[in-house]
Amino acid sequence: MLKPLILAAAIAASVSTVAYAKGPTECPHIFGTNGQPHVATTAAPSRTQFLCFRGYAVQTSAATRTALWSAENLTAQAVLAARAVPRDSDFYEESSIPATDRAYLSDYRRGTGLDRGHLAPSADFPDQASQAESFSLANVVPQSSISNRRLWSHIETSTRRMVRDYGQAFVVTGPAFDAAQPARLNDRVAIPSYLWKAVYVPSVGAAAYVARNDATPWYAVVSIAELANLAGVDPFPRLDRAYRETPMTLLAPTPHPGEKAGRKVSLTTLTSAAVDRPALPDAPEGQDLRHPVLGSGALPFIRAVFARH
Repeated sequence: MLKPLILAAAIAASVSTVAYAKGPTECPHIFGTNGQPHVATTAAPSRTQFLCFRGYAVQTSAATRTALWSAENLTAQAVLAARAVPRDSDFYEESSIPATDRAYLSDYRRGTGLDRGHLAPSADFPDQASQAESFSLANVVPQSSISNRRLWSHIETSTRRMVRDYGQAFVVTGPAFDAAQPARLNDRVAIPSYLWKAVYVPSVGAAAYVARNDATPWYAVVSIAELANLAGVDPFPRLDRAYRETPMTLLAPTPHPGEKAGRKVSLTTLTSAAVDRPALPDAPEGQDLRHPVLGSGALPFIRAVFARH
């Protein structure tokens, strides 16, 4: 039986959610006819924020100080153009999010083994302005440096290759948390146990990659229905049932020259062992980086998260 997992979105959303806005709130150039990703609701209220940028849209949570999901509408033309754009941008705090609700640059200290991991990667964007916006901390989660630079980078490369092959794909990326491992970076920013990337190619199909947020080179490919059940978010809420329940074939993660390919495993295998988290040596003395868990399952973790806010 799979462990109960919960996406950041599922932790944070509720019927009493307070939302802010940056730019056009409907963001039609990102979602097309798919609709905004649907977040599972919980009994715990939280502030969330929806931001619409040039090349992507995100929903963030005050409870986790991370994105809940980051959505893109990628075309072959844009992905090809992005190859010519040099990566020349700096990470920045998202000032449109209230100070108490957002991540700070100081949260991501050196020596933690965690990178500022893009959800919508900068290499997806065809111009300097769009790429620069991808460096907002609203589009970032604490990510294993090994995963970020290897397996997850391979998944991003393969996703862009599929976009070039098919001409277009809607892509939604997000973090997921294991209820038994609710660690925080700098006692503020929730650290995901898993990352996922859902891909929908119109008139072809849909599926999602799921990977561990550690050095383990394992990944699974699941249907959109499985992802929604696992992570608490539906990336494509208007998708036809046939596309939701049967995963399309996704390209195997493309390794960089000289690197080993990732290993495809079942979702059960992927989630059967605890994620190997890096040590966080710069935590204040005596500070526990884990929130207390009031039992097993998702609901106790939700209560533990909100007990601290």
